[in-house]
Amino acid sequence: MRIKYILELDGVKIGYTEFEYADPPMGVVHGKIIFEEIDSPYDLFKNHCKKFNVEITADLPKDQLIATYIIPQLKVFLQNGNQLQGWGGAIEGMDSDEFKIEFSGVSSELMQTEFRHHLKKYNEQE
Repeated sequence: MRIKYILELDGVKIGYTEFEYADPPMGVVHGKIIFEEIDSPYDLFKNHCKKFNVEITADLPKDQLIATYIIPQLKVFLQNGNQLQGWGGAIEGMDSDEFKIEFSGVSSELMQTEFRHHLKKYNEQE
């Protein structure tokens, strides 16, 4: 069973991610964003970043491609309703393809409990 992590931007639910990938030693989890009732994720993030002065690292309006640094108003919630703690989430993607979230600053304790499947997979590689 996959776990869905709810994403909210400025207090509004925008979708979820399953955090399919991780780099446990770096405290990073990332995955595809599944949007709910969002016509253009590019427009959503571009407008949000302009409004809140969030730094955009790449912006190609013609391709509707955007990448950002950490967006302080982007919150991730665990299944138990608690907010995922860490430095925060940055996004990248384009409307015609997909968007991904990279959440950084996950503690080793949280990696061992919430993301133990990623930690196990990492340890089995060594």
